[in-house]
Amino acid sequence: MRQAIIKEDLSVSFEPDAAIPEPREDEVIICAVYAGINPIDWKGAREADSVALHGELKNPVHRAAGKDFAGYVHAVGPNVHNFRVGDRVTAVNHSSGFAEYSVGPVYTTALLPPHVSFVEASTFGLAYITAALGVFKNRPLPTPWNPAPRDAKHPIVVYGASSAVGAFAVKLASLANLHPIIAIAGQSGDVVKSILDPKKGDMFLDYRQGPEKLIQRIRSTPEDIHFAFDAICGEGTSELLCQVLHPENSYLGRSLHLEESETKIPQNIGCQVAFAPGLWEPNDPDGPDGENSPNVGPRAFATVAFAYLTFALENELIQGHPYEVLSNGLEGLSDALKALKAGKNKGVKYVCEIAATPGFLDV
Repeated sequence: MRQAIIKEDLSVSFEPDAAIPEPREDEVIICAVYAGINPIDWKGAREADSVALHGELKNPVHRAAGKDFAGYVHAVGPNVHNFRVGDRVTAVNHSSGFAEYSVGPVYTTALLPPHVSFVEASTFGLAYITAALGVFKNRPLPTPWNPAPRDAKHPIVVYGASSAVGAFAVKLASLANLHPIIAIAGQSGDVVKSILDPKKGDMFLDYRQGPEKLIQRIRSTPEDIHFAFDAICGEGTSELLCQVLHPENSYLGRSLHLEESETKIPQNIGCQVAFAPGLWEPNDPDGPDGENSPNVGPRAFATVAFAYLTFALENELIQGHPYEVLSNGLEGLSDALKALKAGKNKGVKYVCEIAATPGFLDV
């Protein structure tokens, strides 16, 4: 098979004769139709930067980067019982996405209903599971698969609500009946405005009005706020959220581990990073036996989240993120990565059709 390799300068080379991966016991091999591109794909292009973001990972990383992909199941591992060859699926993994054949762990792979296109499906992946982890994992909150009663009040603030991660956080919070939702974004706010329900107290706030006005507007919410999610982890964003959280029994979820800013978070705020790469590690450092605990809790959470994704898609409860399809498939990957790094991408996700890459197979 052919696969794309991202270099440190964000240029891309192609390997024409890489071996099609063999599935491990709990994996499926996917003949990829579309792949999604995430900011982490450029942020982790240099090995030193990748280690700074993720730490030293034990799980082997495939040469081809790329987290999100959708296509047909090509092969299944010996312990896989819920997927069959030919199934239409979407998946997320720490790598392997920018290739003709990608590797989907069973607990981060979802069946697709016939009406959901591969291009839409490729927008879920990392953003979806990061949002789910950041809002619900280890939180005393109702979930989309067990939502709050009709009149319950669970205010939540989402900063960076128009990003892919933030938009899925808003969507999942709404499906869990967490209200009021206070969504903070900028010029791309239309991505989430249609999801909000003003009748339940939801509101959209433009961060460009400045932190003082933001804090004032958020504090005008009648209910105490105990939950917030920082989907972008920009300069001062988590610190702002801490200022609007109630001083007792409050929780802040973050999409990135940034040690410098985490030192500024008050000790009375429960802070947790939505660390998706931990799903594919052999151990769970937060497990009952410490760092040597088998990876049970995170993978069980992901299994439920991706089974729910199939249910939500089947019942048309959730939609993917707005997207822009690259021309010439993976040949446009380098330009897309550079555009993401330069901050030119606003409110849409870059995706590529694998077969549109010159020389790649036609599914």
